[in-house]
Amino acid sequence: MIDGFADISIAQLALIAGTALLTSLIGGVAGYGTGALMPLVLVPIVGAEPVVPIIALSSLLTNTSRAIAFLPQVDRKRTLTVLAFAIPTCVIGAYGYSLLTGKGAQIVIGTMMALSV
Repeated sequence: MIDGFADISIAQLALIAGTALLTSLIGGVAGYGTGALMPLVLVPIVGAEPVVPIIALSSLLTNTSRAIAFLPQVDRKRTLTVLAFAIPTCVIGAYGYSLLTGKGAQIVIGTMMALSV
């Protein structure tokens, strides 16, 4: 794991950490945005291909913590309805991302950035 950080300087890690803190605040207040803002900093530092799993892992942690925090307010019937439709489409989307090359990931991320502005 440490070898993965060999090409990243301390200044770049500090930039990533600072941006993650800022985007988590924005995401906490707005309810979304973290996954749209972090690639702007990550892509130039680590490249487009590893950004997809990084954002996916970040989203899993963020959304799990939100689900735990708001568990008493969860409407279980609606949750099951949403999950019935969300799980298959998430699997299809994850499979599609697994087929992307580095260039394909750049195009998808660039398109998402253009649409979010």
